[in-house]
Amino acid sequence: MKKLFVTAALLALALPAFARNDALSLVPDNAVSVGVVRLADLRSSPLGATLFRETDKISTDGDAQTFLLDAGLKPSQDVDVIVVATSPRTALGSDAEVLVALDGRFNVERLTKALAARGAVQKDGYYILPEEHVSRDNQKGAVAFPDAHLALIGSETAVAKALASRAAGGTKFLGQSALGRDVARIDPHATAWAVVDVQRAQHITGAPRMSAHTQQAQALSSALKSVSTVALWAIDAGDSLKLGAFGLSSDGETLGLLEDTLRGALSAMRLAVQDKEPQLVGVLRKFTVNRTNDSVTITGSVPAETFKNWSAKNVK
Repeated sequence: MKKLFVTAALLALALPAFARNDALSLVPDNAVSVGVVRLADLRSSPLGATLFRETDKISTDGDAQTFLLDAGLKPSQDVDVIVVATSPRTALGSDAEVLVALDGRFNVERLTKALAARGAVQKDGYYILPEEHVSRDNQKGAVAFPDAHLALIGSETAVAKALASRAAGGTKFLGQSALGRDVARIDPHATAWAVVDVQRAQHITGAPRMSAHTQQAQALSSALKSVSTVALWAIDAGDSLKLGAFGLSSDGETLGLLEDTLRGALSAMRLAVQDKEPQLVGVLRKFTVNRTNDSVTITGSVPAETFKNWSAKNVK
């Protein structure tokens, strides 16, 4: 028992050191949305191969290809985890800071040389990007490579804050923020996931919004406006893509509306595809909607072959 306590104590002391090298540990405490993709989990998967074929098309662009060659970077092989976080710039404002943090393997010397050759200017541990990368609200773009395993991209303010958080041992988003605690409800095996503080995100320009191009999407968007948190995740199981999502609320009427809307949306989708893509009817029938005292969850899975066929038709 004594050895167990000693081991636990040593691990606790070591956690801050590990956190400084983890992209997820740099999510701002006040983030209104966070998205994570674990590219490393996809590399040995047939579904991952389909995804990488599409994302690698970025390298066919002349400027992008030249930069990646100069930087010695191949994203599909060198990047393991992508974390994207949106947070309000001020407590009451609508402007947002966006931070992209990448875990992987980076040739810092080649990357910084490639950036400098394209006009980036070094400043206080990071590089200010050229004027063409200035955002609509005049925020300068910045890039930092704290070490060979971490890259930070975003507005100058977001990158500077992330570097300060890293020096302090990471942020407290996962442990102390309400949105961070909701992350614990997401399947821990998720290959990709996203979580949104719906109420705060509604006031932020550029925060995630649900598409409302169809009647079903409009109904779902309306139902989600009253929930506190929405999360989505996907698990690459090799032969299938397992999907899930939940909405949280302390109001029973809101949960009832969301449950009814999801069930109605599934029925409408089955009707919409039964003639053109009848194989999807059976897939949609296996999706389930469940409700608890504070959440509504929808889960299901899509066969790998179905996903590949959809990707071939819809992703250009």
